[in-house]
Amino acid sequence: MDERREDETPTGDNPVGGDETTEEQLEADNAVEEDMLETLDPDNPPA
Repeated sequence: MDERREDETPTGDNPVGGDETTEEQLEADNAVEEDMLETLDPDNPPA
């Protein structure tokens, strides 16, 4: 009745949440989203 499915553990070289092209695919629709994407950029830490 209550069948539980175990979450799949990510395998391989891809990081959780995307691959090497994920960052290139992100596009902001407005200035607020652009600011948010900048805060998520690991190569551009906040001051």
